[in-house]
Amino acid sequence: MEQTHDSDPKVSATVILDQIALMRKLYGVATVQHAIDALPPHLENEIAELLPGRWCSLDAPRELKAAVAQQVGADVLSLQRMMVRAGIEQTLSTLWRFVLRQLGDEGLVRRTPVVYSRTFNRGSLELTAIGDCECDFELREWPRIPEYELVGLMTGIETVLTLAGRMQAQVTSTRRAAVVKLHATWSR
Repeated sequence: MEQTHDSDPKVSATVILDQIALMRKLYGVATVQHAIDALPPHLENEIAELLPGRWCSLDAPRELKAAVAQQVGADVLSLQRMMVRAGIEQTLSTLWRFVLRQLGDEGLVRRTPVVYSRTFNRGSLELTAIGDCECDFELREWPRIPEYELVGLMTGIETVLTLAGRMQAQVTSTRRAAVVKLHATWSR
């Protein structure tokens, strides 16, 4: 998937299609369809036309998950965390988990910016420091990443660390003028 730098930030349609399939499995096809039908027509059309390997607006999946959350009585950020976690767990099958567990801490966290670039078309994630059971990233060129997407990004990093055998993985963020700083910690 090629990085584009048009005016609107976008998320991988492949990621969103996986999350829609997970919501259908978890909450039922009818619930998700009802949520899609409740979207404004332009977002409903965008969801209907999603194709793997393409990009999707941030609005369509956020509004879809908000509609599903409302129907099932869940908090929208909790649903976001759950969908990100479940999507990554599904993508990283048993074989990939084994491979991840063989990587040292540095090898693992050095791959995180590559995953980021395949998930969002805006900004870049740079590893800026690594220590014993901790590392720092800077999200550059997207200092105003919406909180919803930032929660998804932090959850994604935590999930990969956990699947790779790092316990109690936690990511915190701090917004600075031109960057968002992320600090990840874990234990062995």
